[in-house]
Amino acid sequence: MKAYILLITLILSSVAAKADTIELRSDTWCPYVCDNKTNPGYMIEAFVRIFEKHGHKVNVKIVNWARAVNETRLDKATVIVGAMINDAPDFVFPAKSFGSGDDYFYVPKESNWSYTGAASLKGKRVGVINGYAYGGKVDDLIRKRKDVFISISGEHPLDQLFRMIDSKRLDAFIENDAVFRYTLEALKLNPDDYKRVSENVADDPRLWAAFSPKNKKSEEYGKIFSKGIVELRQSGELNKILNKYGLTDWEPTHTVGSK
Repeated sequence: MKAYILLITLILSSVAAKADTIELRSDTWCPYVCDNKTNPGYMIEAFVRIFEKHGHKVNVKIVNWARAVNETRLDKATVIVGAMINDAPDFVFPAKSFGSGDDYFYVPKESNWSYTGAASLKGKRVGVINGYAYGGKVDDLIRKRKDVFISISGEHPLDQLFRMIDSKRLDAFIENDAVFRYTLEALKLNPDDYKRVSENVADDPRLWAAFSPKNKKSEEYGKIFSKGIVELRQSGELNKILNKYGLTDWEPTHTVGSK
């Protein structure tokens, strides 16, 4: 009996020694990441499930996006979720992506303007979120055309963009389509009051869990994530999580649920 107890103690000690606290950072970007304990977003639910199965604890903190990227780059946090590669190209990206999203220009329904390229921006005020990547060409425009693009920070920046459109301080804004639709419903806004006026500007629609470039375990964490997302998909658990948020699997060979 004593030998058995000793063996169990050694096993538990070994597990505890290997357990890490994963510091996850993101901003509110429902349905990907939500500031809601009951429905925290599919990325949070899936990520926590993957890493807790490996004995790790995940500490989620919602901050503005620029801060999330900066803290993770400096190794004050372990990972950001919902990132495009252009958000943090120096980070460690796993083999498997964490979603997909298209970005569009949106305007109030009464607007007769459309985005057709750099020349069409003359005299316009377009809202974007500080630190976000939208697509190579548009990101270059945002950097160069400070006269056009107004950068918004905060933990709920899209809410602010809607208010600025309503008060006519902006002519348009750029947003992920799924986030746009989810936020409209959350704010009880009429979807008919807004319209999409561009093609998809995201040249690479893949979304990722991106790990700190300064954390020695980032490669290991990336492998855990990639294996875990495959297992969630195969078991049907990913399907159930996505269905809660009205989403489909971003892998075309594994389509689930309905939008």
